[in-house]
Amino acid sequence: MKRLSAFFQLHFYIAIGILCFVFCMSGSAEAKGWRFPVGLTVVTGYGDVVDLYENNLEAAGYSAEDSWHVPVGVAFQPYYEFDSGFRIGTGFGPMSYLLTSGADDDPYFFTFPINANLGFTLFPDSSAAPYIRAGVMYHLAAGDYVDGSSPGVFGAVGIELMRDRKVSLGIEVGFDASEIDFEKYDDQDPSEVTIEDIRPYRAMISLFAAF
Repeated sequence: MKRLSAFFQLHFYIAIGILCFVFCMSGSAEAKGWRFPVGLTVVTGYGDVVDLYENNLEAAGYSAEDSWHVPVGVAFQPYYEFDSGFRIGTGFGPMSYLLTSGADDDPYFFTFPINANLGFTLFPDSSAAPYIRAGVMYHLAAGDYVDGSSPGVFGAVGIELMRDRKVSLGIEVGFDASEIDFEKYDDQDPSEVTIEDIRPYRAMISLFAAF
């Protein structure tokens, strides 16, 4: 429960920090071409991580009936847009956390992805502007069975609405090829360990507000 509480506290502080940064910068955002999307992202592929943790617990002789994970998190994707519609940006999140029970030490998994990207906005002067962006993503990952992580390409398409207002809304669908390496125990002999590569954020759907 301490880890669970710490997870919510960390999410809260990240959200507050992002909002404070956005509001501090929003006054100069229009003049300099900066935009600051922040919102919630749902990810798919995270179930593969859950399955691996449950497999390892069962291979080690523990019950893995109870697991708690959050495939939804806060993402912050600031970018600079030029008059032509060309854009350059970065991104932080969404952070995800998995907490399992059954073993003595309650194995956990944590990841916080970061990215750098280039893109293009169609009809940048319109109130509704579709866009595309692509770049490289890397997962800052930690956990009992994490062996490492590898960067990978990612891409996304989306649309921003009400861009003629101070705060716009948008939706985005993205795909992430970056991987995290995990130790996987053999079902018959837990002393036999192999490395399995998993893409925890294969697909991402985001709802955001841009300042």
